[in-house]
Amino acid sequence: MSQQSLNILISGGGIAERAPSPRITGQAVDIRGPGVDVINKIGLERDVKARHTTETGIAMLNPQGVAAAVFPSSGDAKDQSATSEYEILRGDLAGLLLDVVDASKQEGANVNMVYGESIDTMEERADGSGVDVNFTIGKLNSQKFDVVIGADGIASKVRSIIFGKVDSKEHIKPSGLYIAFFTIPRVPGDDSLWKWCQIPPGLAMHIRPHCNGKTMGVYLTICNPKADYLPELEDIIHADVATQKKYLRQRFQNIGWQSQRFLDGMDATDDFYMSQWQVRNPCRVVTPKYTKGRCVILGDAAFATMGIGTSLAMTGAYCIAGELSKIDSASQVAEALQKYENLLRPYIEKTQNAPGSSVGMQIANPQTALGLWMFQTVLWVVAFLKIPKLLSFFGGGSRETWTLPEYGW
Repeated sequence: MSQQSLNILISGGGIAERAPSPRITGQAVDIRGPGVDVINKIGLERDVKARHTTETGIAMLNPQGVAAAVFPSSGDAKDQSATSEYEILRGDLAGLLLDVVDASKQEGANVNMVYGESIDTMEERADGSGVDVNFTIGKLNSQKFDVVIGADGIASKVRSIIFGKVDSKEHIKPSGLYIAFFTIPRVPGDDSLWKWCQIPPGLAMHIRPHCNGKTMGVYLTICNPKADYLPELEDIIHADVATQKKYLRQRFQNIGWQSQRFLDGMDATDDFYMSQWQVRNPCRVVTPKYTKGRCVILGDAAFATMGIGTSLAMTGAYCIAGELSKIDSASQVAEALQKYENLLRPYIEKTQNAPGSSVGMQIANPQTALGLWMFQTVLWVVAFLKIPKLLSFFGGGSRETWTLPEYGW
């Protein structure tokens, strides 16, 4: 364990957080690969399983709602299909992690969680003794930190401060897929399958179960024929909620299956995501460095990756904590953070460069009726031959394996 107490700032991740309160809403996330080992080590595996969304597999539907193929969950935590054995609502996972923090504070941990605040400026001291940070609102006083961790998402401000402001396109690789998330009431016809209804050109409707048995998560997606931004959608994601809902209604009105139910539910919901995250463009974040001196970026700020972003973020947090726990003094912080990058970067790069990582969404969201028929025919064959591992090409995450370091916890 570290012999010297460290003054650590985490920007984002619910610690020094610009949101006014803990965000305990959101749709399903899954935990895969080394992320499963992390929740096991921190004692959350049983709790995560207890809050499983109850999803038992995925059904691929045509525009009329008829299933072309059904892929059940594998039942194997080490070899998961598109439906994870650790599927949990984002809000439930956030609540579990907040409970761990609260329990640690009761045991004497010195953790101060601040909401409605963000970093304004920061600069590492010339002698390398710490990082001076100034805050935007003033809920936190300007002070020196031994470590600054940026966990503030894809559009990370901390990343731009650490490495200099550059064109976001240098770091953000768009998938071309835009998603709206919201919750609707469950009805008798709903079941435990993730149902994915594909409708050319590039539209899809998804519905997934929630563990409470009362609600279902709905995802409406629009996919660019190429992995790039759609100017029209880029304007919409910065519009107000009413404008976004109006746009989605125009695109999805009477397109098939349960579109009317979903649109009516969208109008009535109170958890349609706010600001630019109401319609989100999933993408990859590819940065040349994760660390600089005593500063480090983590999660989506450093290596956003569709399908396994939550698992990578938890794995990165585990490695940062582990490497910092090994040092004897604050003078070794930069070395510890560099070890975190050296450990994790090879795995991240293999994961982000896995087959299908750059065009998977285009393959999975056909633009023509012929393309849809061909894609669903392939899915039928895959299901018939019982080789659902092929689903990882576009939905099950990377198959890259990596052994979690041991830190004696």
